[in-house]
Amino acid sequence: MKLKSPFSKSVYEKNAQIYRMMAHPLRLEILNLLKGREVCVDDMAKVLEKRKANISQHLALLRYSRVVSVRKEGQHVFYSLADPAIVEPCRIFRDLWKKREKNGDI
Repeated sequence: MKLKSPFSKSVYEKNAQIYRMMAHPLRLEILNLLKGREVCVDDMAKVLEKRKANISQHLALLRYSRVVSVRKEGQHVFYSLADPAIVEPCRIFRDLWKKREKNGDI
């Protein structure tokens, strides 16, 4: 049996781009905050206890990466997930960490 990579090289390149974009704890928290709802930057700043400017920088990257959608209403800008599945890796990794902790692996 010949060993073959499960995916093409381009799939790994694209995945690595997404992993790099998501490799910041605040961006992960923003994405999970947006799960199932629209949130404006003012509300995010309160919940995340960060300056709006800081959150806006991260949201700009997420917008550029097409991970979040934007809707303007008056002076407020609301963000939502372009695809809710983007937060699934967070849940998967959390479950793996819990399992390892339970088994005494960490």
